[in-house]
Amino acid sequence: MKRLVAISLLATLTASAQVIYFNYSESGFFATGSWASVDANVKASLSETQIDCFRNRKSCVEATAEYYMGHPHVSVSYLDVIRWDNNGIIATDSSGTCMTVTMQVSFADKHISATHSVKQLDAKTAKACKFFGANKTEEEIFILKGSERWKKEHSFIPEKNQK
Repeated sequence: MKRLVAISLLATLTASAQVIYFNYSESGFFATGSWASVDANVKASLSETQIDCFRNRKSCVEATAEYYMGHPHVSVSYLDVIRWDNNGIIATDSSGTCMTVTMQVSFADKHISATHSVKQLDAKTAKACKFFGANKTEEEIFILKGSERWKKEHSFIPEKNQK
């Protein structure tokens, strides 16, 4: 009987434990989750992103895996850290033709956001960027894996209280 109670209690504690994939130290930062537009009308694709930042290299690597048009797709971005202190990180990537990406990480809030800002472009390049939808500044937030929002958006089985 005691064993059954112990197993039941352990199962309850395990089920209620919430692991958030956000970790930082003096030398590194790591997070797993997915990007979502701050605009609630924009539906995000089902994806997972891993962000790894290294203080001594002053860089971040962001790898995203997603599935679209019947095929898996992986993209990798590299960002240069322009500030890293006890409060968080600011990193940027200006290698893209149309946009500059600035990522902000707040350690205290466990919050990550990114701004995609349009670059100053000649008319021909601006027209091409507009064709691909890269013609206005956009903001995204990072939904941490394991958070309540992550669970809600990545669950394929509706919760009992949802109708």
